[in-house]
Amino acid sequence: MAIRSYSFADRIPLTSNEPAAASPTDLSKFKLLVVDHIPEMRSTMNMSLRQFGAHSVEYASRSSEAIAMLRRTAYDIILCAYDLGTGFDGLYLFEEARRHALLKASCVFIMLTGERKIAKVIGAAELAPDAIVLKPFTGEVLYARIARALSKKQRFKPIDDASIAHDFLRAISLCDLEISQNADDALDFVRMKVHLMLRIADWTGVRDLCRTLLTSIDVPWAKMALGKALFQLREYEEAQLIFQQVIAEHDLVLEAYDCLARTQQAQHKIEEAKTTLSLAATKSPYVVARKRELGEVAMMAGDLALAEQSLTDAVQLARYSFWPQVSDYSQLAEVQLAQGDVTGARKTAGNLRHDFRADHDKLMADVLEVDIALKMGDKAKASALLNQSLEAVKALDGPPSAVVGLALAKSCLAQNRHETAKELTRQVLKNRHDDPQLSARVSRMYKEQGREDEALQLIAATAADIVEINNEAVQLAKNGDLQAAAERFLLAIADMPSNLQVLLNATNALLAYVNQNGWHASYMLRAHDLLERVRSIDPANGKALQMAEIYRKTQRRFGMK
Repeated sequence: MAIRSYSFADRIPLTSNEPAAASPTDLSKFKLLVVDHIPEMRSTMNMSLRQFGAHSVEYASRSSEAIAMLRRTAYDIILCAYDLGTGFDGLYLFEEARRHALLKASCVFIMLTGERKIAKVIGAAELAPDAIVLKPFTGEVLYARIARALSKKQRFKPIDDASIAHDFLRAISLCDLEISQNADDALDFVRMKVHLMLRIADWTGVRDLCRTLLTSIDVPWAKMALGKALFQLREYEEAQLIFQQVIAEHDLVLEAYDCLARTQQAQHKIEEAKTTLSLAATKSPYVVARKRELGEVAMMAGDLALAEQSLTDAVQLARYSFWPQVSDYSQLAEVQLAQGDVTGARKTAGNLRHDFRADHDKLMADVLEVDIALKMGDKAKASALLNQSLEAVKALDGPPSAVVGLALAKSCLAQNRHETAKELTRQVLKNRHDDPQLSARVSRMYKEQGREDEALQLIAATAADIVEINNEAVQLAKNGDLQAAAERFLLAIADMPSNLQVLLNATNALLAYVNQNGWHASYMLRAHDLLERVRSIDPANGKALQMAEIYRKTQRRFGMK
């Protein structure tokens, strides 16, 4: 149970006073990025674009280079080939750029592909690029699509601006305004509305809207959104059917495989999830997240050979991306040790030290050394190294990450330090009590030591404690004592500083108190700090982004910004 979202800021009128945008027919006013791995194609694009007045055009030959350029420059137009040779494809680049807010509000993203089937796949995406151009094409055709996309983008710009400002409720209202006018492109605004509702975790709203929409029109992106909402609402059987239907009709919509595998895992169908992810990996072998997921599922299924190969791939792919994860290394070393490959595990630990710089990341390498020593039969060394790691954890600023905490807990279990393992596990669970994959990992870890019942009791007890705290604070809020509710949440945060639900509920209660009772400087400072903490844990959390906008509106309401 959670406190309802409060929105005390005055409603912003649905009008725009922004200066007129540049003419969509004058490419000289725009900065362009062309992404294509074929030099001849880049040269041809250069001549075509300059023929139509483009002066500022830059080029990238692969996705990693494009990501780096997007982090430095705010482009107006991006022309990206779907096929980028080896590595990530153009759709992955688009989705990563959106996910990490690397595209400015008015940016037009156009995908170029020579395959009609791929064009259909791209169109099935929940939030598709602005246009898809089929190869071969003439300069005139490309120019016309760019101009059309720019004109259309101007209608979406107020919605994009509201989204970039994290005012998702206003963005949804703007979508409703456009939908009500029943223009030819009304469905595009419905799609945008669905995407925004997913961002703010309005699962019930997405489910109901998509069900209604699908009674009149069969669009795969609405099925995907419906499946995601059903999954979050724990309606797993129906979600599974939806994702299976999307795959049957559009076998290259790879996100459907990922969602199906997640749904199968939630139903403890591990072998089915492994099969689903394996199939997706053969169709698209360069996606880090999928390799990571396949590695973990293979571990759960006891397929160590597949787990090692998948996690090795994940480590190698992530090295050349901007978002590597320590967990890939730790799980790979775990699989290597399970197969008796001590040399491989040592190499993985060394790679971890080389590839990561933060103290809490390097601590994971120290924990791996504990397990290596134990695997070698040197119990005294393993015990001493474990003591050093536990002392290092105490010196950290805050609790260890879930990866390090569980790795330490596992080492403690292996050395019969059951109480220490229990405390470490409880700390991890407190901060991620609603993560089913984490709970499954804890169960598997304890099961290996013949203590699965203890894990189940620990998981249930931790969740119950958090629910009790949450319900107590919610009841205080319902009774009108917002200050007591806020203080109860703040007390809980001291014990679970990384629990997103508690952090967001505390922020909500603090802002509600200020809006009801007047400016409170220390409460606003705490709300700011909590939002920053959430941002560091989950930068794309829709509820947190919306809460940040409520925070800014509260500041403006009291003349503090």
